[in-house]
Amino acid sequence: MRAVLSLLITTALVGAPAAYAQSNNQYQSGDATAVTDVQAGYANDAGATVVASGNAVSTTQENNDTDLTSSQHMDGDTTAQADATVWTATNNVAITSAAVGNGGTAVISGGTSNIEAEQLGHGDANATATLRNGYSYNAAVSSSASNNTAAVSAENAEVRVLMNQESTGSVNASAETDADYVEDQVVSGVIASANNLSIGGETATILNATHQNATGASVTARSDLYVGSATDASGNATANANSTTIDNQWGYVNAAIEQNATSQVQADSYVTLDREFTGFASAGAYGVGNQTSVTNVGSDAVLDVTQSNSGGVSANSALAADGGGMALASSAAYGNSITGAVCNGCDANGGVPGLYASSSQTNDGSVYSSSTIRTSGASTVGATATAIGNAATYSARPPGG
Repeated sequence: MRAVLSLLITTALVGAPAAYAQSNNQYQSGDATAVTDVQAGYANDAGATVVASGNAVSTTQENNDTDLTSSQHMDGDTTAQADATVWTATNNVAITSAAVGNGGTAVISGGTSNIEAEQLGHGDANATATLRNGYSYNAAVSSSASNNTAAVSAENAEVRVLMNQESTGSVNASAETDADYVEDQVVSGVIASANNLSIGGETATILNATHQNATGASVTARSDLYVGSATDASGNATANANSTTIDNQWGYVNAAIEQNATSQVQADSYVTLDREFTGFASAGAYGVGNQTSVTNVGSDAVLDVTQSNSGGVSANSALAADGGGMALASSAAYGNSITGAVCNGCDANGGVPGLYASSSQTNDGSVYSSSTIRTSGASTVGATATAIGNAATYSARPPGG
């Protein structure tokens, strides 16, 4: 089926000429580094945002038939570092860092667009965010790192996407929070992804052929959240070597996806509360070698997915807190994961959309997951840990099913 799908999409791409054509060719051999350092004794609100990227491209098309080609090649390292010390903030504190070796976005509204893109990330991508805080009403710290990231959004359109992503460098994202008293909510979120593609559509036809290859030494995400006292506290870490997500409504989807990973993948989330919390406290970690998720509403979806992972995958979460409300810790580790779903009762014309899927998964790496809770007492305590080599889930359900 893969050969048929790829031939179908390739043939469509080289068919009739588009009304508009755009070509992008980017090469960065040096490093890209961005740093912020904030020192504040008092503020109402405080924020720091840092973004580093080797190559970035974006396009917006409205009611055009277009051919879009893009080649991005990053050989240097990408580093984003956000450091902040805010002793008192009467309102909110937000610290964000993002390191993206190659980044591309396309927004399509109306017409037919043919997109052929290649992203080669051969350096390392590192993003860190650090917050030291005495008092704030709300506090949020986030960090994300990726060698290759692409996003396509389509509305009332037909898009054909040929994507090739290659990551040979290591990817690391980390966030560290040390706060004394957060009156309402304190959150920490970390994402590390070697290769990432997302396609979203509404009233759109989506044809996609994707190849992702991650061979860097490691992909790691770590969230470390310490707070003396808070109403709610939440820390989450997600790490993946390859990820492809297609989410469409009211249109046909046809996708051929091949993912190969050898990188070691690790996601760690640690949450520590020194005193009581009154709401909830949670730590979550998710690690996966190869991940594909395709959902469609109102029409058929055809999938052909091949995944091969040989790197070890681990996910670890830990929560330590004195008495309070709900205490949760969850972790999940997968070598390969596929999710395909359609709503089979959502066709406005009375038809019954179908899900047609073919998949092959091979995992040679070890998979490990752990969750730990230490608390003197809480109204609800729950911990889950999941480790699966290969997982494929398909569903065709009516609304609410």
